Amino acid sequence: MRRLAAALGATLAFAALAVGGSTAAGAQDDDPAISIREVDANDPAAVDVTFFYSGERDDLADLTLREGGELIDASSAVPFDDSRSLGVVLVVDASTSMERGALIERVREAAKAFVNAKAVTDQIAIVTFNREVRVVQDFTTDEAVLNDALDGIALEDDTSLFDGIVRAAELFDESTLQPNLVVFTDGEDTTSVADPGRAQAAVTNAGGALFAVGVENPGFAVLSEIAKATGGSATVADDPAGVGALFEGVQATLRQQYVVTYPSEATSGAVPIQLAVGSDTATAEFVAGSTQEGAASLRPQVVEKPSGPSFFRSSTGLLVALTLAALAAVAAVFSVGSSFFGSESNLGQALRPYSEGFVAGPDADDDDDGKGQRMAQTPLLQRAVEATGDFAQRQGFLVKVEGMLERANLPLRPPEAIFFYAVGVVLLAILMFAIAGSPLAALIGVVLIAIIPPAILSFLANRRRKQFESLLPDTLQLLASTLRAGYSLMQGVEAVSTEVSEPMGKELRRVVTEARLGRPLEEALDGVASRMESGDFDWATMAIRIQREVGGNLAELLMTVADTMTERERLRRDVNALTAEGKVSAIVLGLLPVGLGLFIYGANPGYLDPLFEERGGQILLGVACALMAGGFLWMRKMIEIEI
Repeated sequence: MRRLAAALGATLAFAALAVGGSTAAGAQDDDPAISIREVDANDPAAVDVTFFYSGERDDLADLTLREGGELIDASSAVPFDDSRSLGVVLVVDASTSMERGALIERVREAAKAFVNAKAVTDQIAIVTFNREVRVVQDFTTDEAVLNDALDGIALEDDTSLFDGIVRAAELFDESTLQPNLVVFTDGEDTTSVADPGRAQAAVTNAGGALFAVGVENPGFAVLSEIAKATGGSATVADDPAGVGALFEGVQATLRQQYVVTYPSEATSGAVPIQLAVGSDTATAEFVAGSTQEGAASLRPQVVEKPSGPSFFRSSTGLLVALTLAALAAVAAVFSVGSSFFGSESNLGQALRPYSEGFVAGPDADDDDDGKGQRMAQTPLLQRAVEATGDFAQRQGFLVKVEGMLERANLPLRPPEAIFFYAVGVVLLAILMFAIAGSPLAALIGVVLIAIIPPAILSFLANRRRKQFESLLPDTLQLLASTLRAGYSLMQGVEAVSTEVSEPMGKELRRVVTEARLGRPLEEALDGVASRMESGDFDWATMAIRIQREVGGNLAELLMTVADTMTERERLRRDVNALTAEGKVSAIVLGLLPVGLGLFIYGANPGYLDPLFEERGGQILLGVACALMAGGFLWMRKMIEIEI
């Protein structure tokens, strides 16, 4: 009888609303006749779909349900309150402006009528907002307690509308009730900390629907948008006399919820469904095996069309991309294999008779053209490599590449290294563009990958230089010992070259070979210092050159230089130990923002979108990167001590 009286009262209220002059904002007449409110798919054999339907209940006999486009045999729709209780928070404006026209009294009367018309199991809470937000009454089914709480509402200045919505949504955090918010206000927000976006997010996260009611005011449009986004409605009255009809309309809408149950065939992933009653339809999308509440979480996700050329999204394009990737991988493997496992270079073969007493066999001329030692075997590749070498020589970086390869001890011809590196970068650029579909993303990826070979080359060169310098003091001491034993400098260098480890031994053997070919010994030693970029060896060579010009005991001089280098190395290690903490601090501080950004992106990918998508965010991101780089370089300079 109570529900029948409520429905009759709602009908009379809507009639009065039409005659007496109340209007709708975001009007209920424009709301869909059917909309899906909740999907409980924890049990695939009995998926419950809760929906609003504003038409006659008898029309639900023609209800049809489709899952993934397939018609499903579902149960008959039953009223929602037969299986679950409603939870409603009345969020009431308690600002002093509510005194005009005795509006607060009208709201009290309408809210009491709302409370008295509720079902026995429904629970209602009351939240008021002015300069502060107060939970006047927590969830209860006791109508008398709720009515007393409404009578005790006190008015104060200011309006914290959005803070009130956020606080009301939080009441559902530990609740199993269906979340609904009925918000009444007569003015726009003035003092909230939260903004409309946060208020909407709070309602969406709670899985609730917001029903906005009030009198016409400038701020009601924002509230209407929140109501629309959360699956609720928004209505306004022209004068205080129409307030009661607004609350009765919301009560009637909440009673027009139904549940239909069906067996789902989906086991995982997103599942689209469609409800239809006559020409009225509603669509939603849920995740199999979960419960999703609220219109916002059930909206079908629009799958954006992948960016990039359509050719690379086809099977043919994918095949081309994979082929290019395979070619790039083969080129890289062949390049590395030739570097470390290839045969001896032409220069090494030519110098072998002078360094090792090699005697050519009868078949020595078979490879005079060097084809067996080249990575580029075909005439086409050879011409391409030659063109690359000519271009690099004109630009002035062929000699630099040759020096880097020599320092890293990689037996590669500079033109071939440049050619295959450029080809690999181009192939990777095409592959990255095919995968990412974005020119900017492809450019960033290619730049990051393109710096890897030079970085590896630099690492190998630095490691070899450090090994060379670590052997230098012992080498000088050994050379001094040979001079004391009566050897000449040339004989001493040749003897030492066979005793010391690599890379010192190889470099000294090259000095011996060059000296036998007629190059002055001092120039050959200077070549080692220049090639290895070793300041210590340069000083040793300078000492030898001065001694040969002015005379003196070369053995004693070399021992003094060796002792000096040993002490400098000990001091260098002490400095490294003392500055290790500063270096680690610089590295940690430099990587911390990047690591924190990656963590935030992994936890909430959309949170950082404004930094990359909005102009202001991009500017701030660029400034932050520049400041980070500057700070890192500054800290590095502070702890860098020249020895």
